[in-house]
Amino acid sequence: MGTGDCIQEIVEFIDIVVTIVGLLSHLWDTTATVGGMVAPVTYPSSNVRVVDDEIPGRPRPEDLVRMSAPLSHELTAELDGAVEYAGVGIEEVLLAALGRAIARTIGVGFVTVSGLTTVQPIRLCCAEERGMPANALLAEVREALTPARQLSNSPADVVFSFLGLPPDPSLGPLQLTDGPALGVLAYRAKGQLEMDWWFDGRRLDRSTVEELTTQFGLGLIGLTSEAVPA
Repeated sequence: MGTGDCIQEIVEFIDIVVTIVGLLSHLWDTTATVGGMVAPVTYPSSNVRVVDDEIPGRPRPEDLVRMSAPLSHELTAELDGAVEYAGVGIEEVLLAALGRAIARTIGVGFVTVSGLTTVQPIRLCCAEERGMPANALLAEVREALTPARQLSNSPADVVFSFLGLPPDPSLGPLQLTDGPALGVLAYRAKGQLEMDWWFDGRRLDRSTVEELTTQFGLGLIGLTSEAVPA
């Protein structure tokens, strides 16, 4: 093989190496760009039924169960601090935490919520952190509470009410007379936020409600720690 042929082969080999390096460099740049992107917000589209068993008919008084799950003084203080810092309503944070709890316990989607907190029923978004971060979920709840987004005469899946003072004892059972299997009363007492979870024991298992209360607390911790002023 002549000297000219060797030089030509060397030049061709260098061209191939340069091409490969260029392709790899482009691939690395693309990967870095994609990896640095913020994950898009995922909006649920399905409806969630907050029941374990579909049993027709109104519950009897003995079917209604109350589970008390108050927030600790520390978590109540964290909630109040987040409300002041992020400039959000306490009802928005509590409803968002309820949405987190339902998503983690039952499934991702939407539930119809009525009660004293809402003028008309609303569609509450139930999403986990990986699909919707704290501020996005709070913004969704805030929008759902506006008159333009509220529903009219829609049957509720859950009843939720935030009260400044302890409620009349009859209010808890009354929440469930029109069909929902779950009703939540939140109110101030003894320097902390009390949470009374009323449920129809025919349609919801106690273990499900216990898990909802646990996930509510965890969801609230996440929301209060991550929420920032809009």
